[in-house]
Amino acid sequence: MSNKRIVYLAEDGVAAVVVPAPKYSGTMEDLLKKVVPEDCLDSADIVEADTIPNDRTFRNSWVTEQGKSVEIDLAKAKDVAKDKVRQARTPKFAELDVAYQRADEAGDADAKTAVVVKKQTARDATADTKITNADSVANLKTGMNEVITEVNDL
Repeated sequence: MSNKRIVYLAEDGVAAVVVPAPKYSGTMEDLLKKVVPEDCLDSADIVEADTIPNDRTFRNSWVTEQGKSVEIDLAKAKDVAKDKVRQARTPKFAELDVAYQRADEAGDADAKTAVVVKKQTARDATADTKITNADSVANLKTGMNEVITEVNDL
């Protein structure tokens, strides 16, 4: 039984995955009836464990429907990628704020202008075409990682 999982589309629109406890002795069908909310039963199914993605990078973009295992919704994955870029750029903004303040205190207009350009580049990172134009999850992950690296290197 350890090679089976229950998947269903939860109320938040993200696929939920139920892994039975190692000592569970009932049937998967009984477990499905017990754990899946009533209003989610129409999307619930029992699937092989190896049909569920191992890579959790875009976990909040997992979807499912009855008769299928978990799939990654590319549009939702793009939103997740943008959120990850936002998280990655937060410390960069703090660093750039300090650099701007120091340049301001020193009266260095050129340094201030350079910081302003870097901050705008960081702000625009979520609209980078490596994310917005990605045509597959693999390309999206690669593009997201490249954008995060670019922001970190500002």
